[in-house]
Amino acid sequence: MRKNFKVVKSIIILFSVMIIGLLINSCTKKDSITEDEKYILELKKKYSYLSNYIDEVNSMSIEERRGLLTMVGITDTVLSKETINTLKDNHIAGVILFNYNIVDEEQLKKLTSDLKKYVNKNMLISIDEEGGEVFRIPFDKYKDISAKMIGDSNSIEYAYNIAYNKAKFLKDMGINMILGPLCDVPSNKDSYIYNRSFSTNVEMVSKMVEATIKAQKDAGIISVVKHFPGHGDTAVNSHSEFPVIDKTLEELKNKELIPFQKAIDLGAEMVLVSHIKNKYIDDTLPASMSEKYRKLLEEDMGFKGVIITDDLVMTGKIESTINYGINLTSNIYKNVKEMFRNIEPDIISCAKVLKIMRENT
Repeated sequence: MRKNFKVVKSIIILFSVMIIGLLINSCTKKDSITEDEKYILELKKKYSYLSNYIDEVNSMSIEERRGLLTMVGITDTVLSKETINTLKDNHIAGVILFNYNIVDEEQLKKLTSDLKKYVNKNMLISIDEEGGEVFRIPFDKYKDISAKMIGDSNSIEYAYNIAYNKAKFLKDMGINMILGPLCDVPSNKDSYIYNRSFSTNVEMVSKMVEATIKAQKDAGIISVVKHFPGHGDTAVNSHSEFPVIDKTLEELKNKELIPFQKAIDLGAEMVLVSHIKNKYIDDTLPASMSEKYRKLLEEDMGFKGVIITDDLVMTGKIESTINYGINLTSNIYKNVKEMFRNIEPDIISCAKVLKIMRENT
């Protein structure tokens, strides 16, 4: 009897040890999962307006996230299977259209419709349609009206009406994103951007930027303010070489950054960062590739939207990507795989892009 009791006792002890071991193991695994989830919970708390998108991005593959941080140019006027497959296989968030993509109104509507139908219904479809020197659509009846002409009118109402009608026209064409308005404040007529800017007066530029963004919002199109931190004092186009600005941050805040701050305060969805260099902010990298400019935008100026680079192909720096915003390349077939390999996308940037895509279909 005593022997049987010892056996039963031993079994009970062994069983208890096993249960305790399983509980410890379970707790350890639970703690491990909690640690993994803790980071996501912290992000959702800090960026509560992105909460649902953070969960969705967290479940994505690295390739899907890289695609969210990529916008490309295509060569098609009629969407080809090759382009469809390239865009879909790489999960690319958006395209930028150029004059060679556009024939007439019917063709443009079909192209944008097919992009949404066959690639992604939430696809960002953008265009650089400033008016004046820069336009892509030959049948845009506002194409000859430049920012300078609008600024010279000294009329906020005129600025709003032109911006609204242009944005409404683009929306009707299936385009949901415009690279504009320009926030650049040229110092003089020698600035390469002089004829594309509203004015040499920072207050006038800010007023025109405000009217333009309000109009674009009312028309339901995404604003991409450019060219941060301002091309006003440059004599060269950053598409051909890196221009250098020799101004301190305080000097920039007193002039160049004022229209950008106005745009940010109005809720501009995107800021296009140029290839400008400034030794006082980053003595190594141009703005388009520098983490320091991201901090300037987000931490100092309160920007909560999406950062997008100026065209990386133009610089020959396709491998120099950013992980905190959209990488723009005008050529879908030129070194895109190399560019992809260099993108290590962070969750918040991807969530911001996803939010804009979902809200602007």
